[in-house]
Amino acid sequence: MTRKLLLFLLLCLPFYAKAWHPVGFGTVIGEWKGTWATAMQVPVKAFMPYNNQMSDRSVRQIVKVSAGGKVIRLQLSNIFSAEPVVLRGVYIAHSLDSSRVDSKTARYFKFGGKDGVTIQPGKSLFSDALAFDIKPLEKVAITLNYQTAPKSPTVHMGSRTTSYILKGATTPEADFSRAFRYEKWFNIAALEVLTNNVRGIAIIGNSITDGKGSTTDHQNRWPDEMSYWLNGPYRQREEEKLRAENKKNKALQWGVLNLGIGNNRVLTYSGYGEAAKKRFGRDIMEQHGITDVVIFEGINDLGTTRYGVATAYNLIMEYRNMIEKCHQKRKRVYLATITPMQGSGYYSADHEEGRRIVNAWIRTQKVADGFLDFDALMRDPKKPTALRKGLCLADRLHPNAAGYKEMGRYAADFFAKTR
Repeated sequence: MTRKLLLFLLLCLPFYAKAWHPVGFGTVIGEWKGTWATAMQVPVKAFMPYNNQMSDRSVRQIVKVSAGGKVIRLQLSNIFSAEPVVLRGVYIAHSLDSSRVDSKTARYFKFGGKDGVTIQPGKSLFSDALAFDIKPLEKVAITLNYQTAPKSPTVHMGSRTTSYILKGATTPEADFSRAFRYEKWFNIAALEVLTNNVRGIAIIGNSITDGKGSTTDHQNRWPDEMSYWLNGPYRQREEEKLRAENKKNKALQWGVLNLGIGNNRVLTYSGYGEAAKKRFGRDIMEQHGITDVVIFEGINDLGTTRYGVATAYNLIMEYRNMIEKCHQKRKRVYLATITPMQGSGYYSADHEEGRRIVNAWIRTQKVADGFLDFDALMRDPKKPTALRKGLCLADRLHPNAAGYKEMGRYAADFFAKTR
């Protein structure tokens, strides 16, 4: 009887934000909190030139989590495909290096108690709860064994992380060293932990948040760098302080979710992915356990418009809408100033005036809970309309790895002070 009760309670976990401890009925142990997430989109052929048909393939995908936990669940998405995804099985393991995993740690996700699952077109779903110990800032490998997959898959193009693809189904012991390598994520949308000790931050952005200019497989986008400081040195410092004060409290963890999409726009669909004003409800507001939101979008709208000043005021109007949605759900929301673009193909006097208007409003508005001044951080002191040399790519639009490190440390300091 006890074993049946435990199984029933564990199967119930995915259906509730708050869950019951399987040992001691009625004891709340936490809520589902995002530890990793990415924004889904349709493929852009120019940037996904290979055969993306994953039927009868096994795809091993590496992600780096922010917060840790001992019970997890996985969200899979098929929202932008016209055909179902049929999976034979999905397993997770601790990542070692490249495609290698510690096979002894591998665990299979269940879906309604079953190994396989079908994700209908336009839908996403969560796995059942799974006992799997994840440490903060750890890399894990999620392997999907596809039976059939859509010709046009639901993906995240800018993973900046290598995925490994083999023909046929695999087990955790499989050798992926000769697998086809592709820097995309397929169908994986979020990984969550069951805990009561995470402050969640969801970030909506474009390629600067998605990490163009970061180092492939190094996980050094600015949100990654922010997560490193918050869940690494800052958390360790807090733990040392708690021990010195003989307190049994656990140091706070931070869930940092990067929902950036390269070439994304706030106002229009002419870039990649749905316009931010449309996807905000799904990609940000539907994330579990989020307490804080960062809005860092607009440079693509300004850089491609014919009317910089008008676009600036339209952006401000949409920022207000996003802020209102956050406050209605009792979430703190922070704006980020738009970084400089002189020297890039986006720059013109009209576009710069639009950027000036947006940033001036961000710095003086009182509707959001605060702002991150990435413009002031990243601009050249001698030429404030341009990015600082040494912190950007040759395109003079995107930061490089050193620039993202500066942005991440600054953002970590900012949020650490909001405790």
